[in-house]
Amino acid sequence: METRHAVLSLVAVVTLVMAARAVIAGIAGEIGTVGRQLAVGGIVLAFGVALYRNWESVGKG
Repeated sequence: METRHAVLSLVAVVTLVMAARAVIAGIAGEIGTVGRQLAVGGIVLAFGVALYRNWESVGKG
């Protein structure tokens, strides 16, 4: 597996774990935790997708 695909897979797994934690916190009624999990998960996902898309240009310069 190419490194960039491995990175995207890892980002997807982390994002899914964060989403699952948000669902569990929502069931428990912990709204602050839901927001925090969704926010951090969204940031991780956005960073991972941007890294994947710009893989060739990262590190050149």
